[in-house]
Amino acid sequence: MKRLKALGIAAATLATTITATAAMSTGTASAASCGPVANIFTTQADGDLWLYQHADPTGGSFSWAGAKQVGWGWGGKTFAGPNGWLFNITTGGELRRLRYNGNGWDTQPGGGQYETIGWGWQKFVETANRGKITVDSDGSIYTLEGDQLRWWFFDHQARTWAPGSGRVLDTGWGQFRMIAASGQGGLKASDASYVLHHFRYDRVSERFVLYKKEHNYTWQATTKLFSPGGDIYYTVQPGVGELRWNSYSETSDNGWKVTLGRVIGHDWGTDVDITATTSDCSSPGNWVPRNPEVADQGAMPISQVSPNGATHLVRVMPDNRVTDLRDSGMGYWVFEPFSGSFSGVSNVVPGPSSGTETFGATRLQTGDVEVNTLVGGSFQGFQSLKGAMQVAPALVRRPDGTLVVYAMGEGQLHYREQLPNGDFLAWRRFGTGSFTETPSVIGRGDQVTVVGRSADGRSSLFRTQSDGVVRWLGPLPSVVSPRPKLVKDAQDRMLLVDVGPRFGEGAGHGAFVIHELADRSDFEDTERFLPDLPGAPDSESGQLDAVVLPNGALAVSLTAGGKVYVTTSKGAATSTEFHPWQQVSAEGLNAEFTEPTSIRMTGGFVSVAAVTGNGSYYLFEAGVPQDPAAALSFNGRQVA
Repeated sequence: MKRLKALGIAAATLATTITATAAMSTGTASAASCGPVANIFTTQADGDLWLYQHADPTGGSFSWAGAKQVGWGWGGKTFAGPNGWLFNITTGGELRRLRYNGNGWDTQPGGGQYETIGWGWQKFVETANRGKITVDSDGSIYTLEGDQLRWWFFDHQARTWAPGSGRVLDTGWGQFRMIAASGQGGLKASDASYVLHHFRYDRVSERFVLYKKEHNYTWQATTKLFSPGGDIYYTVQPGVGELRWNSYSETSDNGWKVTLGRVIGHDWGTDVDITATTSDCSSPGNWVPRNPEVADQGAMPISQVSPNGATHLVRVMPDNRVTDLRDSGMGYWVFEPFSGSFSGVSNVVPGPSSGTETFGATRLQTGDVEVNTLVGGSFQGFQSLKGAMQVAPALVRRPDGTLVVYAMGEGQLHYREQLPNGDFLAWRRFGTGSFTETPSVIGRGDQVTVVGRSADGRSSLFRTQSDGVVRWLGPLPSVVSPRPKLVKDAQDRMLLVDVGPRFGEGAGHGAFVIHELADRSDFEDTERFLPDLPGAPDSESGQLDAVVLPNGALAVSLTAGGKVYVTTSKGAATSTEFHPWQQVSAEGLNAEFTEPTSIRMTGGFVSVAAVTGNGSYYLFEAGVPQDPAAALSFNGRQVA
């Protein structure tokens, strides 16, 4: 059957339904819900614009409801959006919007049938780029530019581009020749072999919900891939001019309903552009990250933010407020709360410029991950990275000054990378398993090592490879603390410090260190346990902290039995011998320390921050001797 070319032919075939034979049907019905027709627009070489109505977009049968010419003199590049909106890019680069209401064209502001909403879009008129712009069912525009995938959104009601329009969602897309959107953020990308790869982006959480998912079936699209929504897709087979239909399900093992698609039309090979209204079908069952159950992570180590000058102690309070206690430099400390409630606070990393530092936190109500940077003694305000995550983030600052943010949502680990211009790529998931806590992270050059704690009490080790993708290296020993601490020694070799069960003689819980292998490919299999705490051999069950000192020794701090303890290695950080735990909180001190400690170098001193059960803040400080084998001598003071 030829494609409908005139209304007379349309009327004659309106009731005709011809179903083409398809190869290897999965037998799974389409999950899409569609209106009576899918509205398909085509532009001809002579500039005519036609509207064709496919009468079975859900089932993919050879059934058509009509065809009519709706425009003349169309050139450039034409593509459709939701709810009757069409876009046209002129050869001069103007981006115009128009709306077909089913009977004719709406009048736009100014009295014409179109409104210009952008300039400089001419690249998508070029032959090599015509398939690199697409619109999903909520109106998000996606463009493939070099190796970058970009997101745009034009608010038709407000007649303006949304904040963030044009931002880069992901890199590494230079391998793809064509993209097509379906539903809310569903994307198909055709590679050099024409095989389609599956993605889904959620613009609310700014997260890839699906990323290059693999299925049993693959489907190829060489030219003119488009969708009416609902994961229904059409493509044109070059040479023969066949219009083929297929349906995709991200939850199906096979993915595609049929391997080759169903032929639903012929003679479609001469059109300049073919596009469909993107809201004619929908897939209501696709999961999106909404209303996350954000964990109240309880007491976490204080984030000591002190790039230079005054120290700031950032803490999550029992009521989930995050507060900044800063040294005024005049003999007293100033308490300044941030607005809102948070699940916890992150580690502290250098800021984007010298003399600055950054920490992060996650909003308790929304799961939005936010970062804040201390510049010139003042915090610059929280920058939201969205995410719909469930725990506080962990941060790494790379050598080029960009930030990588890690967090957990729905039991899975995710990361978000910053570009040199300051923008962030979309969140991406990595690894498999069921994780429960904020991951621990550390950078070495462009490589990042990540440790996540699983629900079964074991830790999993991940590391970025040369391609930048985070990959699983293997399991680590069982632990009892919420999260481990990763540090690097003077030779840039990593150490993992944690608390876990000790078996055999002296069984119980104990703090331990695991060293990275000499070739830096992995960590050792054996824990090296630190000495028992004096009089309390099984009290190391909470969060600890660690830092490598300027003299090369490893210092570890923790709270146990209401007291604050520190131990250091007798020599370099990789030494197997440690000094006995030193109680740095005075014995006669009328205070019980209940929250985890934090330890860092600041102003030439090693500083331990601790909080008592009644909310009093203490700092314990010690000078660092040149000899790494020498023990530290602390002085403590209450600061608030």
